[in-house]
Amino acid sequence: MMLHEITVSVGGGRELDRAGLAALIASLPGLRVVPLDKTPQVLVWDAQGGSDDLPSVSSDTAILLLTEAAGFESLPETVTGLLSRDEPPAALGIAIRQVARAEQYLSPSLVTAILQKRQEKSSLTESQKSIIGSLTDREREILELLAQGLSNKTIAARLYLSVRTVEGHLANIYSQLGVHSRTEAMLVAVKIPKSIGTIVR
Repeated sequence: MMLHEITVSVGGGRELDRAGLAALIASLPGLRVVPLDKTPQVLVWDAQGGSDDLPSVSSDTAILLLTEAAGFESLPETVTGLLSRDEPPAALGIAIRQVARAEQYLSPSLVTAILQKRQEKSSLTESQKSIIGSLTDREREILELLAQGLSNKTIAARLYLSVRTVEGHLANIYSQLGVHSRTEAMLVAVKIPKSIGTIVR
């Protein structure tokens, strides 16, 4: 067994698709496919039919949804990541490793698609605009980088901060926005007009 090997199970979708997905995951370095009853670190769930049929899993198992389109305006609390089918195989490995580290993952292409869908229904409320305007420059920078689908580690490197400092800023941002997850904060962040946010170069 390889050091730091991540165990992964595959579910949802059609049997043939699951078999292909399992073979792909098994071919990626550091990943091993196991049955769901073995309590894998990550469950990759083919969400062709949505997320209503998600199984109950151990709190030690992170769930990564695989989808063709932005069919979700918010994710179930048990879901850690959302991966677009349009991404290359290497992105699947990156997403699996990220959710295995208890970090949320959302494909950048899906951020845009979700934003477009949500903008058809709503925009930032006056209250949200006021809250975002009251954030510090650093918090707005972090919020914008969050909207780009970047991990805490990447945000920390981009802003020359420690991961713990980024986590502290995110906790404050979540509290002020009244959200309970990284994904919810991202969905607010992608609606921020540039006139409100701070442009990160």
